[in-house]
Amino acid sequence: MKNVPDLAIDQSDTQWLIASDLDGTLLDHFSYSHQPADATLQQLESQGVPVILNSSKTRHEILELREALHNHHPFIVENGSAIFIPRDYFPCKPEMARDDDGYWILEPGAPRQCILKFLRKDSEQHGTPYLSFSAATNQEIVAATGLSSAEAEKACQRDYSEPLQWRGDEQQKLAFIARANAAGFSTLQGGRFLHILGQTDKGLATRLLKKTYQHYSDRDCKLIASGDGPNDLDMLKVADIAIVVRSPTHAPPSLPHHPKLITTRETGPQGWAEAIREIFSTPFH
Repeated sequence: MKNVPDLAIDQSDTQWLIASDLDGTLLDHFSYSHQPADATLQQLESQGVPVILNSSKTRHEILELREALHNHHPFIVENGSAIFIPRDYFPCKPEMARDDDGYWILEPGAPRQCILKFLRKDSEQHGTPYLSFSAATNQEIVAATGLSSAEAEKACQRDYSEPLQWRGDEQQKLAFIARANAAGFSTLQGGRFLHILGQTDKGLATRLLKKTYQHYSDRDCKLIASGDGPNDLDMLKVADIAIVVRSPTHAPPSLPHHPKLITTRETGPQGWAEAIREIFSTPFH
């Protein structure tokens, strides 16, 4: 992408943070390419604006993408289930974080083992009108996601959630969601899968991470959030500026009454980059 406008803004009083979904937002829905956003990401990095990846993807998947995107900032995995902060990113370890493998980890979600235990018990009475990642073959996940075999393997290495490719009808889905809620879990409908996880979401985790940034900053921290699907709405709602990225496969999720909402003209990473450039083309506080 050529002739990217300068993203420099007056940040003397404000530290801007950008939380972004991946599939269908920073990554093209079909090709998973991030190329249309690369130049804008580089500009943000040079101006000290952290881009926080916030996805249904796993730790292993996001680590690989962070490397490809040259991103070294905290990230949020499995729809808000855990926040990974590189060790020493902040002056000291945040309260309640555990230190593991080079990261300070905050875990508002639930362990996957508890989720799988619920699914096993629920299936005894109600069957399995879905394909779960834990029961799927590598080939089935490749077919369902369009990922490569190696990428599908990483997608299975989950710690806090379970994606379900729903194969039943809507009535069965609603009944399943009610049982999951009664058992202390929540569900989120993503672009391809119904995710079952702990009592958390992308918005809760984003608020927690923003609060952590604010604790260590002498500037007012403000948030831009971007996403394309229903499971991004909780994140978009807590943002000072919300970007709904248009999808080639579904209508934009509805976000009524948000005071600062942008819906992109283009889809995926091209739409994301255009919205970011639009926001930063005029100084604001």
